Amino acid sequence: MMAGKTKLKAGCGLAMVFFAGALCGAVALFLVIVKVIPLSEGWRDEESKEFVVNHLANQLALTEEQIAEAIPIIHEALDERYDHRKVYVEADIELTRSAFEKLKPMLDEKQQEKAGRMFENWKQGKQRFVLSVEE
Repeated sequence: MMAGKTKLKAGCGLAMVFFAGALCGAVALFLVIVKVIPLSEGWRDEESKEFVVNHLANQLALTEEQIAEAIPIIHEALDERYDHRKVYVEADIELTRSAFEKLKPMLDEKQQEKAGRMFENWKQGKQRFVLSVEE
């Protein structure tokens, strides 16, 4: 009987360790998705630009003088990257909208409504990459 309790305690302890690990992993993934990825993607706000500058400065061990020279170059590249991304995303949205319009005639009313919702949800996900800071 004592061996059964010991196995139960060991099993519960093992389950708690796995649960704690999964919880820590979920929290870390959430933080990466919410905070780090948007910053590292070089969005247009100053916080993102500062993040990229600091990351490069740390990785390359830049001096203060090098950082001062690098800032305008990095900011210009990030702005240009944003402009290119915006053109691509807008073209992608238009291409997909056009494809959905061509599919509409072969769909019944219920399918058309669902396709419209699907497209709008997808479009909102894409547009988040091109919204400017001012918006």
